[in-house]
Amino acid sequence: MQLHQALPILRDIIGDNVQVRRVPSGLTNAVYRLTTPESSWALRINNPQGHRLGINRQRELDILAHVKGQPWAPVVAWASHQLLLTEWHSGADFHPCTADSLETLCALIETIHGLTDAHLLDQPALLVPDQIQLLLAQGGAVDPLFQAQVLAECERYQAPDRLVLCHHDWHAGNLIQQPSQQLVLLDWEYAAPGDARLDLACLLSGFKLSVTQRQQVLERFQLEPDTLLTAQCLADAMSLLWYRVRCPTRPYLDEQIQWRVRWQAHLDTR
Repeated sequence: MQLHQALPILRDIIGDNVQVRRVPSGLTNAVYRLTTPESSWALRINNPQGHRLGINRQRELDILAHVKGQPWAPVVAWASHQLLLTEWHSGADFHPCTADSLETLCALIETIHGLTDAHLLDQPALLVPDQIQLLLAQGGAVDPLFQAQVLAECERYQAPDRLVLCHHDWHAGNLIQQPSQQLVLLDWEYAAPGDARLDLACLLSGFKLSVTQRQQVLERFQLEPDTLLTAQCLADAMSLLWYRVRCPTRPYLDEQIQWRVRWQAHLDTR
């Protein structure tokens, strides 16, 4: 769907006196800021090929409906498989620069993992080994040793006995700190029941936490270092494969080789 097709659909919400500005963020979808005399909105026009990246649009809509009203959830005004219109959440990208701000981030992911609504946890799961297999199947250049090592890690992976609601796309651009200090978590395309350890690994990588901060997370969630390192091994491989599919003109072969060297050192010590 194009912008000129979307605006008439939303006229009853946004009216006719609308200023439109393309937001230069996101590699998958087209995002616009819509400003009216009364309100400001974020309009996301979804990429119709999102399924190739593991996106389940119905799952996202269902999860957004069930987290509606949570202080950290986006306020949705219109949602379909083609469009998502939310209130524009003003504020700054959240960077956990202090121990207290990192604790705030940990408390948020713990809250999301602690949601027990059966309608949430009955959604189709997203397990990182399955996502890796999906991304590998899309074709494109892959370092054969990287692929072999990633698949070996997928074989070793053991899913937890209990899945929790995971966001899977943690980074500063998806977490807005409003002037009130309230955090709002955006971009729920990959949210699904999943492995809490792998969601934490996504958080570590997405926020580029330091060694000291990683230790704080380990202690906060009482995780063994090897457990989290193995989870991050898979999460980082998934991220590399995602970029390879989304940006096929740059296959990320050098990064795949770097991943293999970096993680082989970890695997050799296990």
